[in-house]
Order: sequence, then C-alpha cells, then structure tokens
Amino acid sequence: DNKIKNMLRSIILALTFVPSAVAFSPENVRSSQASTHVSASRRNFVAGVAIAPISLLGSPAFAANKKKETQPPVPPTGVEYSGVYTDPNHPKGFRVVRASEKGAVIVLQDDPIGDVIKVNAKVKSNKKKGETTLAIDFSPKGGPKDIMGIAGQGKISFPDGNTWTKTSGIDGVYFDPKHPKGYRVVRVKKDGKVCVEIQDDASAPAMELTGKMRQSGFLFVDFSPKGGPKYLAASVKGNKLVFTDGNAWIKL
Repeated sequence: DNKIKNMLRSIILALTFVPSAVAFSPENVRSSQASTHVSASRRNFVAGVAIAPISLLGSPAFAANKKKETQPPVPPTGVEYSGVYTDPNHPKGFRVVRASEKGAVIVLQDDPIGDVIKVNAKVKSNKKKGETTLAIDFSPKGGPKDIMGIAGQGKISFPDGNTWTKTSGIDGVYFDPKHPKGYRVVRVKKDGKVCVEIQDDASAPAMELTGKMRQSGFLFVDFSPKGGPKYLAASVKGNKLVFTDGNAWIKL
C-alpha cells in the first residue's frame, strides 16, 4: 500500500508541473491567444486527474488496509491455565501446561535426571465457575488415561488431593506477537540456568535455547541456534518480557 501511495503522489506532482512547463515554452508564448481554450481544457483535465488519486488515497479501502496493518496480534483467550507449575509430589521436577490446537499439551519431568514426558489433555471451560477442566491422559507416564484436573486461580487440583501450583516470576508460557501461531516457554532450572523453548508455528520444529539471569534482573537469551544474536537482553515489565529489539512476549 505504501508503494502505491508513493507512486500516486509522484503522478500528482508530475501532472501538476506539466501545465506550467508548457505555458512558459517559447512556442506557447507566441500562440498564447490561440491556445487559450486548449490550455483551459488541459488545466481542467489535469485537475480532474490529480483529484482522483487524492480521493483514492483517502478512500475507505485505503483506511481499512492501514487500520489492518497497524492492529497487532493479540493473545488467545480462555487459556489462562497455560503456565509452568510445581508438583509437591515431585518438588525437583516441573510441569509445563500450554494450549494446543486439539486441547492442551503437558510436558512433565519428575526430577532433573528423569525422562521428559509429553501428555495430552482435553479441555472444557466453565465460564460461570471460572474454571477449566483438563482430562489428562497420563498413560505415556504409566498412569490412568483420563484424570480430571480442575484449573483455576493459578492451580490445577486433582481428585487424589494433589495440587499443582503455577509459578510466578519469569517462569511461564508466553505469546509472541511476531509468531502468533507458536509459543514460548521460559523456565528457570534448579541450577539457576534458564531454558527457553520456542516454536514459531505448528509446522515448525521446537527449539530449546539457553538463557542467563543477571543480578540486574535482565534475562539474556542466546538466539544464535535460530539465526539470531548470541545474547539478546530482556526485562520483565508487568506481564511482559520486553526485549531490547522492541519485541515483547506476553505471559499467559
């Protein structure tokens, strides 16, 4: 759209100078009286052509396209259960819960040297109660196929009395407006190192990046495996992880 606008402006300027150049030519000076009617007609034509592009630039179509361009992607709704959780039955491990196209995906590790296991869950929301039910298939972990977990208020509660608690701070599942169909997971490990898992969209491979927290509160992420900078700094501002390149991940 910007290229079209610039081209139209160039045409307007060119047409504006055409009558002036013709009027001051030697040939036109000698025959000014005979060409009065022709010049007037030419001026009317040029004015008509110039007005048309100007009107087009202010048309609803151009306005709609400009509005569409400036409207950034927004995080999905109804996925407040997404996040990094702790499990009191496995205090050295982690649970990452994130929304997927078919429900939810849960990545679990019981301890730092244990296997990382991925399980799926069916999701059903209850807006009146402000709760979300997760029917989790724990069979890849050797557990039952359908365990109901009730997610709400930063917790996921299970029938056996166990409760996962959503972590605060920099840990979490994030939405990246530059890759609205993907996800970002930031998790601080027990040894203090930071794991950043990213996937740009469903068809792209998931990548695990490394990060470091500084005493200044800044997180430095190594994006070089993705073709980016070696260390890009980011700071926590509210529910956002704001990078120095201007991009901001929004915590779900």
